[in-house]
Amino acid sequence: MMQTNTFSQRVHVSSCSQLRVNRRSPCAASAGSATRACARKPRCVFQPNSTQQCEHKQQQKMMMMMIINDKSKIKESTKRIAVCSATTAAAADAADASGENAAVVNTIKAIFGAGGFALPWAFAQGGTVLVTACLLSSLVLSMETLRMLVAAQDVVVSNNTASESDVSTYAGLTKVALGAFGENLNKTLNVVTCFGITVSYLLFISETAVAMFPAATAATITKVQAVSAITPLVLGLSWIRNMAGVNIISLVGTCSVALGMLVCAVSAATKISMPASLAAIPVANVAAFPGFFGTVAFLFFIHFTLFGIQQGMPQKEKFLGAASKAFVLSAIVGGLFGIICAVGFGPNVSSVVITMLEGPIGVFVKGLLCVNLLFTFPIMAQSALVVCESVFTNNDPAKELAKLPALIVRSAFVLFAALCATLIPNFGAVLGYVGGVCCCAMTLVLPPVILDKCSKKAGQALSSADKLKIPALTLIGVVCMILSVVL
Repeated sequence: MMQTNTFSQRVHVSSCSQLRVNRRSPCAASAGSATRACARKPRCVFQPNSTQQCEHKQQQKMMMMMIINDKSKIKESTKRIAVCSATTAAAADAADASGENAAVVNTIKAIFGAGGFALPWAFAQGGTVLVTACLLSSLVLSMETLRMLVAAQDVVVSNNTASESDVSTYAGLTKVALGAFGENLNKTLNVVTCFGITVSYLLFISETAVAMFPAATAATITKVQAVSAITPLVLGLSWIRNMAGVNIISLVGTCSVALGMLVCAVSAATKISMPASLAAIPVANVAAFPGFFGTVAFLFFIHFTLFGIQQGMPQKEKFLGAASKAFVLSAIVGGLFGIICAVGFGPNVSSVVITMLEGPIGVFVKGLLCVNLLFTFPIMAQSALVVCESVFTNNDPAKELAKLPALIVRSAFVLFAALCATLIPNFGAVLGYVGGVCCCAMTLVLPPVILDKCSKKAGQALSSADKLKIPALTLIGVVCMILSVVL
C-alpha cells in the first residue's frame, strides 16, 4: 500500500490510478473488478490526526508571520533608505537652487589667490602658535564685519529705508549709510585696491609662467614680453559682467588651487622627520610679526569682492551662511597646508612655496597657480569694474551701461594696469602700501560704521553686543591700517 505524508493537504491515492498500474501487469484485474474498484471508497488514504493538523497550522502560521515580518522589515529599510536619499538629494538640490554651493566655491576662490601659497613661509617665520592665532583672529574679525554688512542691508530694506537695488553693491550700501561722501570714498578705496591687485596679478602670473621655462629660455624673456603675453587672457576675463556665469571657471580655478596645494603638501610630508622637523619651526616668533602680518591678515580681507557673489545668488538670504562656510573651510585648509609645508620644507621655505618643487611636478603646479589666479581675477575685479562703469551712468544703480561702452571701460582698466606693471619701477610696492590701507578700511573700519548709521536711519536700536563691537572693531581697523604701512 502506498502512503504519502504532507502538511498542506490530504493525499488521496485512488484505486483508479492503481488500476492503470495493474493493467500493465500480467495479473491485471478484469473490467468488472475495475468498475467495482472505482465505485468503492479509495483504498489508500492518509489522514493526519488532529494533533498533526494543529502542529501543521501553527508551523504554517509562524512561517507566514516570518515572511510578512521580513517583508515589512525590507519595506521599512527600503523606505528609510529612500527617505534618506531623498532628503540628501533634496538638500543638495536646494543648495544648488539657492546658489549656496556656487557661492561657497566663489568665496573660497576669492580667498585663495596667490596668498594661500605664502602661508607656509608665514608659519616658518612666525611660528605655529602665533601664526595660527593671527589666522583665527583674522577669520573671526572678517566674519563679524561681513555679518555687520549683511545686517545693515537687512535693516534698511526691512524698514523701507532703502531698496534692495540701492544696497546691492558695497558703494551703494555706503551711500545709504554715509551719503554721497561715503559712496565716493568707498568707490575710491575699491578701485585703488582692485587696480593694485590687478597689477600684482599681471606681474605674478607672468613671472610664474616664465619660471616654467628652462633657465636659458627664461633669461631671454623680458618683463614687458611676459606681461604682454598674459594681458589678453586677463582682458578677456574682465569682460565677464554677470557673476552667475562665472561659476564654472571659478570651480576650475578652485580645483586647480586645491590640487596645487595637495601636491605641495604631499611633497612636504615626504620630507618630514619627526621630531626634528617640528623642532626646526618656532612656536611663536614675535620679532617676525611685521613680515608675516600682511600675508595672514589680508587672506580674509575680501569684502569688496563678495557683493558680486551675493547678487549672483537666486536666494540672497543664503549668502551669509555660504560665506561663513567658505571662510571656516578656508581657514582649516590654509592652516593645515601652512603647517605641513612649513614643517616639511623647513625654516628656509620660499615665500611662494611652489618654487620649492622642481622638475615636471614643479612646472605642473606652477601652471595650476597661473590658472588659479587667472580664474580668480573676474571675482576680485568685478566690484571695481562696476564702479568704473557707473561713472558713465551718472551713478544710477537702476541703469546699466551698454555692452560696447562697458567692454571699452573694462579693457581700459586692464590695459592701464598692464602699462603700470611694465613701465613704472617699484609700482607694485607702492600699491602694496596703499592696498593695505584700503583693505583694512573696507574690511574693518567701514562695516561697523555702516551698521551703526543704517540702524539709526531705519529707527532700529542696536543690540547690546553690537553697541560694544562697533567701537572695538573700528579701533582695531584703524590700528591695522597703521600697521599695514609701518610694518
